[in-house]
Amino acid sequence: MKQNIKKGVLRGKTMIFILRSILKRPAVRILNFSDTEQKINDQPYLIFANHSDAIDPAYIVKTTKRYVRFVMSDHVMRMGIIGKIYNFIDAPIVFEREKGTDVLYKAIVDNIKAGVNVAMYPEGAMTSTGETGFISKRNAALVKECDCTFVTYRGKGGYLKKPRWAKSSRKGPISGEVVNVYSREQIRNMSEDEIYAHILEDLYFNIYDEQRINPKEYIGDDPAEYAETILYGCPRCKEIGHLRTKCDKIFCSCGFEANVDNYGFWHSDDMEFDNIPDWDKFQKALIKSITDKKSGTSEILFSDNEQKIYSIENSEMITLSENGTINLCGDKVEIITEKETTAIPLTHINSVKVSGQMNLLLVTEKGYFEIRSSYPRSATKYIVGIRYLQGKENK
Repeated sequence: MKQNIKKGVLRGKTMIFILRSILKRPAVRILNFSDTEQKINDQPYLIFANHSDAIDPAYIVKTTKRYVRFVMSDHVMRMGIIGKIYNFIDAPIVFEREKGTDVLYKAIVDNIKAGVNVAMYPEGAMTSTGETGFISKRNAALVKECDCTFVTYRGKGGYLKKPRWAKSSRKGPISGEVVNVYSREQIRNMSEDEIYAHILEDLYFNIYDEQRINPKEYIGDDPAEYAETILYGCPRCKEIGHLRTKCDKIFCSCGFEANVDNYGFWHSDDMEFDNIPDWDKFQKALIKSITDKKSGTSEILFSDNEQKIYSIENSEMITLSENGTINLCGDKVEIITEKETTAIPLTHINSVKVSGQMNLLLVTEKGYFEIRSSYPRSATKYIVGIRYLQGKENK
């Protein structure tokens, strides 16, 4: 068992050494990345980091100077050549959503017990707003179970350099730092509540708070385009899903318009906020008011057509439709293809997440679905709506 867990580790260590030797200097220059390198000597260790952009793993490896096995979502492994490259270089622990987090956490503990360093992003996804997302307290129990050195890492600037929602990247600085290294003995002497408090404090970052204190420019072409994949609530007419973008502007048919500057702030006379985290709080409140009215009914809250609908079976994608529709109703989700309509009661939805920019992942009792769009649209609004309809919070 231990030998099987370590499969790919030697290759990974070799690849990291080669890539660091060849790419370190040009990559640092091209990415405009800065850090203070800190080699962690007490191994094995578990690293928790905030998740600001797609190449966060490279920052951690650069700063800590050692091979670490990353936890990656199953959707990354389905990304063709990208998934194959990640698998070859790192031999990651793959989070298979159908199997749930208990199986994932056991795999992490098993790797640590076998002497393999592990890194994961406890938010579970890249930030869509520039602020560290919700972190489950279950992660503090995981730290306890691993019974090893615990490292916290914070990345800064990656969100504005390539926002998860954006069509294109920008030029601007990124930095990373080891926040704390907690020894095995320190972890043993802490309660789960204390560990959880350290996780929340060490990993929290809001790029807009940083920009107010130490503003940096992030310059790129068409900086607002595809923002409608995260900004779905219009501040003027309060409608959901009507916003569109072009160049540096986001606008609505009601006449609302806002523009984004090189520091990531949004400006309009029709809204009191200037940043995405506050905009997100506003639009979540809009959806909450809709779900309060329509919960338990068959009425459609919102819908998108021209959707590419896939089912995931044994990690393989099976195309169900190239031109389907998804409806969120007050009592169910409807997935409509040319052949049939699959109605999924809200109580039968086990997990709902966004992968990449706007792909919606639904793990349900009727199957595992991935829904992609042929045009920019928000997958996040479905997550927010489903969680409110299920009686859950949206943090």
